[in-house]
Parts: sequence; C-alpha cells; structure tokens
Amino acid sequence: MEGMNQKRYAAVAKDLIDEIGHGRYPVGSLLPTEFELCALYQVSRHTVRAAIEQLQGHGMVSRRKRVGTRVEASSPKSGYSQSMASVADLVHVAETHIRDIQDVRHFVADIALAKRLGLEPGGHYFCVSSIKVNDDEGHAPFCWTDVYAEKAYEQIIPDAKAHPDELIAALIGRAFSRHIDVVDQEVRPVQLSADLASCLKAQTGALGLNIIRQYRDEAGALIAVSETVYPSDRFTLVMQMTRDRN
Repeated sequence: MEGMNQKRYAAVAKDLIDEIGHGRYPVGSLLPTEFELCALYQVSRHTVRAAIEQLQGHGMVSRRKRVGTRVEASSPKSGYSQSMASVADLVHVAETHIRDIQDVRHFVADIALAKRLGLEPGGHYFCVSSIKVNDDEGHAPFCWTDVYAEKAYEQIIPDAKAHPDELIAALIGRAFSRHIDVVDQEVRPVQLSADLASCLKAQTGALGLNIIRQYRDEAGALIAVSETVYPSDRFTLVMQMTRDRN
C-alpha cells in the first residue's frame, strides 16, 4: 500500500478511497468488516475505525449496527461531515485539518467574554487565531478557530506553530501533564461577517456554525477553550443517541 509514511489510518483511508473510486467497492455495496480490513492492511482495529471515520467525513460511506459499512458515493463530497463521540475523534479531525496561525494575542478577559467562553473575569489569557485548511484538498480554507488558554501555558505557542496538526489543548496537556478527560461542546448558528467570509472564501452574511468547546481535565478544571466558525456548507455534526438499557 502506498503512502505508509503517512499516519497509518490516513494511509488506509486513502487506499479505500482509491479502491471505491476504481469500482472495487461500488456504491450500494458493503466494505469488508473491520476484522477483514485489519487483516488486509495489517493494522489495529482502532486504525481501521479511524480510517472509516475519515470516509464518513467525506460522505463516502455510512455505518449501521449489525449491517456494516455501506458505500454511499464513489468520490469525496464537498464539505465535511463528522461523527464525534470521543476526545479521540477530535484528535483525528485535528490530524486532517492543518492550523495556519494568523495571530497570537494576550489579553485580560472581560466579563462578557468570560461568560461566553467559561473563562475567569480578569484572568490573563492568550488567544491563538487560525484558519484551518484541509490537507487533502490543496489547503483550501475550512474554518476559523480561536483557541484560548491561560497565560501560564504560553510556552506551548511555539509548539502550536511547529505541530499544526495537533490540538492546542492536547499540546498543553502533554506539556503540563493535564489529561483531557471531558469536552463540553456548544453549537449555534451565526452569520459570517465580511472579514470572516473573506478569510474563508465564503459569502458575507451566509449562515455558519459556531462551535465552542471547553477542554477539561479529570477534575473538571479548564485546560483550554476553542471557538470555531464553519461556513454551513463545510461542516455537519453527526450524533447518534441510543436508548438507556439500564
């Protein structure tokens, strides 16, 4: 399999995309099972699941319990659809969307900003503002993200520049031994401002999705907060709810 210098799951995903595109797995058919794919590519089940998630993100497959993974399209669709249920899923998203830092600033949180993001009023913070670009589509602009963290963690700013495919919250966690245990997420619709639309090559005033994520450690203490704005045609958040059987 070509591309083994990539992260393994990305290489598996690329190969499956190629196989679907060439008709080995036609639209309407089922992909091999996870165990069969593990044997085929000599990788772990975790790697296979991450690869399948990438195909889901491109709108190429759907998954159904006790049915399997069904091929829905022969080529990646525009935009991005992501099913996220764990911190690991967020990490996979970060690995495929590269951070292009536009600005870094230090500030004192006022009451309004602190209330909106869950920061401490009067606290000293830094903010890393970035355009995320899709590494699989010629670095096309994908979304705008502001990441906020306490000034005490500012030493990771060079790491954020050196590792554009890693979550800033994860970089903080590694540098300061703070494990991300919970991510609280809030999603709301917004209209794209002229400046933001220009940066993202979208239409001014068009609808977008604003997603605020609070990354917390095992004690519930805040590690970092991200605020991301996506043009509405570039992101769909997919969630699955199951009945409580207790």
